[in-house]
Amino acid sequence: MTVFFREKRSPNSKVFILQLVENVRTEKGPRQRVIVSLGSQLDIPKPDRRVVADLVQEQLHGQSNLFGADPRLISYADKIVKKIQTKGRWESACISAKASEFSADRAEIFVDKVEHGHDRILGPLLVGHRFWERLGFRKILAGCGLSEDQIINAELSVLHRLIAPGSELSIPPWLKTVAAADLINSRAETFGKDRFYRISDALLSHQETIETQLYDREKSLFNLTNAVYLYDLTNTYFEGLCASNPKAEFCGNQKEKRTDCRQVVVALVLDEEGFVRRHRVFNGKMSDVKSLQKILAMLREDSQRNGFGDDKKPTLIFDRGVVSEENLKLIAPHFHYVVASRVTEEQDFAEDFSDGGFEFLTGRTTPGQSQVEIKLKRKGDDLFLLCKSDGRHSKEKAMRNKSEEKLEADLQSLTNRVAEGKIINPVKIEQAIGRLRERHSRVAGYYKMDFQRMRFAYILSAEGQKNKRLVNSLFKLKEKYEVGTIGFRPLQKKLEALDKKYPEDYTRLTIELTPPSLSWQPLDEERAEKSAMDGNYLLKTDQTKLAGEQMWRLYMMLTRVEAGFRNLKTDLGLQPNYHGREDRVDGHIFITILAYHLLHSIEYTLRQKGITDSWQTIKRALTTHTYSTIYLPVVKGPVINLRKAGIPEGIHLEIYNKLNVEYTNLPITRIVA
Repeated sequence: MTVFFREKRSPNSKVFILQLVENVRTEKGPRQRVIVSLGSQLDIPKPDRRVVADLVQEQLHGQSNLFGADPRLISYADKIVKKIQTKGRWESACISAKASEFSADRAEIFVDKVEHGHDRILGPLLVGHRFWERLGFRKILAGCGLSEDQIINAELSVLHRLIAPGSELSIPPWLKTVAAADLINSRAETFGKDRFYRISDALLSHQETIETQLYDREKSLFNLTNAVYLYDLTNTYFEGLCASNPKAEFCGNQKEKRTDCRQVVVALVLDEEGFVRRHRVFNGKMSDVKSLQKILAMLREDSQRNGFGDDKKPTLIFDRGVVSEENLKLIAPHFHYVVASRVTEEQDFAEDFSDGGFEFLTGRTTPGQSQVEIKLKRKGDDLFLLCKSDGRHSKEKAMRNKSEEKLEADLQSLTNRVAEGKIINPVKIEQAIGRLRERHSRVAGYYKMDFQRMRFAYILSAEGQKNKRLVNSLFKLKEKYEVGTIGFRPLQKKLEALDKKYPEDYTRLTIELTPPSLSWQPLDEERAEKSAMDGNYLLKTDQTKLAGEQMWRLYMMLTRVEAGFRNLKTDLGLQPNYHGREDRVDGHIFITILAYHLLHSIEYTLRQKGITDSWQTIKRALTTHTYSTIYLPVVKGPVINLRKAGIPEGIHLEIYNKLNVEYTNLPITRIVA
């Protein structure tokens, strides 16, 4: 039997497709039978086709000896064998000859010649796929009008972001490393990048519907309450110019200190268990305070849909960056609130913080947990909770000391530059002082900084004024001094030169010349007042009947938003964002949010079973569970190619069982060659 390649023109097309065929004997004589059609994308050079065909035949017969073979040709053979196993037809003459004495279910094999290959990672993909099904993504996307092919593309795109975050460009190479072709779609390893760009656009066009139905499914699946909304913002920056995205802006207050990169702001609304309700993308200069006004209508609609009204309000929790009197007035008719007060409001309670009457929070007995003291105080229509934290005190004290060190180092550097005449213009010196105050605003308020300008004045007697050259020289020096273009030392040298040039008239000159100086020192009283507030923070709510401990625990739910941002950025590749167009940037963020739905559902399910490991830990443990092809050379019959999942190890079984992931009835592919 001979296996070889041939080219055939597609019907109604000028494109040639490549086919792998075999010669077979039939009742009507020798015929060519197509084993697999390879399309026009696999461009095997004609001189290499004979060798590749032999490698394919050897692999299918379990006789492969790859040592010494060209790795490039082996790669071609691997792709072809994989396609034969999923879509091809391998019916050699030897099968027909031995069909009567051979059973594919029971056979005697050559043990020493058993081989395996084409390993693909299964574990993380299996968990992600099962949770994709559990959260009802397929039904949601089908309801949005997406085709079956689009739903598959969406799943692969979201699972890629969950398992190996990257751009759409990195999805096709990733599909060749995981068992997507075995578990999700047999053609997965042949997919190109363009389909994943298109599905990003399609998903974004249905964002509202998908987010709404997805959270409804999570609420039903995990028995979630929906009385609490957690709101916060983060940003994601771009490595490129992103010139075609009007939302991408430079921001000097960039959290990752990448002020050289444009950014957009992402607003996230979570429930009390950390599940995403909604998200919005704003321009990179959107302030925390203004963002709430943009998203409030959406929050009201969401709360009404969940059965809330003006007589029964949910609670909105956000950090001090979003707090303003205007925002609190806007949300008061529709939401209760628990917020952190701004620093200026904290100062109004300085005396209350220094007084007694604080009580320790109960239940904080875990080693390493800091102690927190609380005290309630009613003021006007609001209830305030004064909090003192040992851990926060140590942290803020260290931050304050570090800030003081940096400010003093910068001040000393500026002092040296002024003294050495490296900066002489008094206006620029005062601007530099202003920049230091802005850069070190945490501590600069209690530092006294005194800049004394250089002073130059002179009086020349009537007799001396007869020397017109001396008068003109002094006038020019005075002009330079007034516009700030001459420093102390150059001026001093110019005057010394005039003394040598006009010694007699110079004695008739009275000069006042003092160098510039910059002095600074901390104000001890103000510093002590600021230091006394280290570790203190103030919470505020309109729910005047809340207990202090209940109010504190409600506010601490914001740590779940922070954890969500951490997952989005470190585990799911939210940034850096490599897209340039606005819709592609928003699509990248939305797919990351969808991947977070899977990640958080996985971690939440594990926490309910007492496992606190992160997704990263779980993913590493599951990576060793793979799909493989096993080549079984039979004593009396053709080779059996068996593709199936490996036996899960103990750690795999523990995770699968905790997550209720079905792992026993996975697809098995069998080809007899």
